Amino acid sequence: MTIATVQSIRRARRFQDRRRAAAARVITSMERGLTLNLTFTKNGSAFTLSDGTRVASTVAVAVINDTRIVSQSDGLFPTLPQTWKHIDQYF
Repeated sequence: MTIATVQSIRRARRFQDRRRAAAARVITSMERGLTLNLTFTKNGSAFTLSDGTRVASTVAVAVINDTRIVSQSDGLFPTLPQTWKHIDQYF
């Protein structure tokens, strides 16, 4: 078992902070009307905003887990949506 040092803890926190900041930027873009799309390519799946901006999969998962983001249920398979949008009101 390894013991975490101050530097390793700071490094991990900086990584999480960068991921949260990127997710916040994507959510802000979605508040302004963009949608998050999942597309399937030869190399695998890719997340993009509707303006063509690529989104890392780890950031996209954080965005999808936000309570203000809902799926549009337009996927090829019923269990996997391919488009998510921002809602203004909570239910």
